[in-house]
Amino acid sequence: MTPLGIALGMVFYLLQAVSGESGYAENGDFDDAEMDDYSFSCYSQLEVDGSQHLLTCAFDDPDINSTNMEFEICGALLEVDCLSFNKLQGVYLIKTKKFLLIGDSKICVKLGRKSMTCKKMNIVKIVKPEAPFDIRVVYRKGANDFEVTFNTSHLQKKYVKELMHEVAYRQEKSENDWMHMNLSSTKLMLLQRKLQPNAMYEIKVRSIPNTNYFEGFWSEWSPSFHFRTPETNGPESSLSYGPVSLIIRRLWNNCARNQKK
Repeated sequence: MTPLGIALGMVFYLLQAVSGESGYAENGDFDDAEMDDYSFSCYSQLEVDGSQHLLTCAFDDPDINSTNMEFEICGALLEVDCLSFNKLQGVYLIKTKKFLLIGDSKICVKLGRKSMTCKKMNIVKIVKPEAPFDIRVVYRKGANDFEVTFNTSHLQKKYVKELMHEVAYRQEKSENDWMHMNLSSTKLMLLQRKLQPNAMYEIKVRSIPNTNYFEGFWSEWSPSFHFRTPETNGPESSLSYGPVSLIIRRLWNNCARNQKK
């Protein structure tokens, strides 16, 4: 080999080494990436900041190596063809006014210019409402019930205003014995006779879209609220707390009759 050939060979070798250290992916790196499962899920939240909407996506496998991975949405957008997501602690986000809210968009996971996997999604069919808040429970002695109220930011929104709420409550000592109720309003009554006396209860609520146009997922649960039921005074009032108390009342009445005799 001539000295010129040797010199050119050394230059080629050095260029290869430098490119490898600089992080340029070789074909083998793309092949390895294609073998990974890049399945993902997304949800939207409308009017989270004035007229801006939020779209959040994340890989289904939280342990996946997402280094250099990007998300992009195309279609059903105003004024632009595509938008790129911002990455924050393993979650990919877009906050924008540019969602058309009509028709399907294409969301892709990208490595460089290569699309690793894509999904068609309609922003209005993957809505996850914001969690309800400000739960209050007020005991109404005269009515023998508890008035439960809560609030939701969706009452002031233009789009997703109609929601179905799920209220869950339990006696604190019964860890998994939740009672559930569904309602469309933000107020309900719990009858005192259906609760145990002098007991601590926990209550929480979540919401889901309840229209034909906007569909999606349950919100996160609201912060829990804790309340205590009042004590009962005497056997007569204990009747309202279930069949065990009914038996006690009958025994009490029988004892009273025997004493009169």
